[in-house]
Amino acid sequence: MIWVEILSRHRDVVGRFRVDRAEITIGRGYDNDVIVDDPYVAAQHVRIVRDDAGRLVAEDLGSANGLYLEKSRSRCARVVLDGVQPIRIGQSLVRIRESGHAVEPERLAGSERRSLLVWAAVGLGLVLLGIDALLIWFGQTSEAHLSDYLLPSLTLVGTAAAWVGIWSLLSRLFAGRSMFLHHVLIAEAGMLAFWLYTAFAQFSSFALTLPGVFSYQYIASWLVLAAICFLHLREVGRTHLVAKGVVVGLLLGTAIAVQTLQRSEAFANSGRQTISHVLMPPSLRLVPLRDEGAFMGDIEQLKSKLDADRAEVRKTSPDR
Repeated sequence: MIWVEILSRHRDVVGRFRVDRAEITIGRGYDNDVIVDDPYVAAQHVRIVRDDAGRLVAEDLGSANGLYLEKSRSRCARVVLDGVQPIRIGQSLVRIRESGHAVEPERLAGSERRSLLVWAAVGLGLVLLGIDALLIWFGQTSEAHLSDYLLPSLTLVGTAAAWVGIWSLLSRLFAGRSMFLHHVLIAEAGMLAFWLYTAFAQFSSFALTLPGVFSYQYIASWLVLAAICFLHLREVGRTHLVAKGVVVGLLLGTAIAVQTLQRSEAFANSGRQTISHVLMPPSLRLVPLRDEGAFMGDIEQLKSKLDADRAEVRKTSPDR
């Protein structure tokens, strides 16, 4: 007894046929044992037989579009079937299995796992709202009002809901399931990573005198956004992950290059670098402050270098 399964592009079974014959044919014609409704499949496309070792084998019957393994681009005249990897005929995936093929153990009911995802999404969302309120409190210089906290929180929730809704809709269209909780967790994790890096950049800029960490924060922001988009795309469909990664990587590189060029031109025009304007307690300063003597010593070194450059210019250009 042989089972023939027609698979979707996401490898879900859309049709399953039992054939109790030693040799079967698959094609678009009505004289086949299994009919595949695909205009790119021949009237009689493949034959399934057993070889001398008793293995199931698929043989091409001279079709125009050929016989392929699922992800291979090499046309095959004959394929030994293992019951795991499908074959591709036309634009359809077909998997052939024997009645004794071992199946995976049954999965546990998803109620507990779903509850865990819900609690994780709610908990992480509360953490993000708390961080947002804390950042607002740190930046306040006047009397606090409820609207100062409520409006930014509603804006954050609305933006996150719209972002997650778009990705859930795409998942529903292309994968058949919205995967709403997964997309919520991905978005929340991305926002948390962005805020953690922002806090680290501000702290290191003040406490360690490392302004470069803050100046290049835009690169970290683009990296976080690219990681979020790739994870969303993976939930939309687990196929072609390499191609999706390449596309996201190219867009990431383009965005970073464009913003780097823009920032370099802005610096050339204004001569100002991006610095952190967040004030922190002096106790957080880890690098000791330089005294007046060290500062004046740097000024003297700079003056000496400028004098030497002027002297060099006078030697090379006497008229000046």
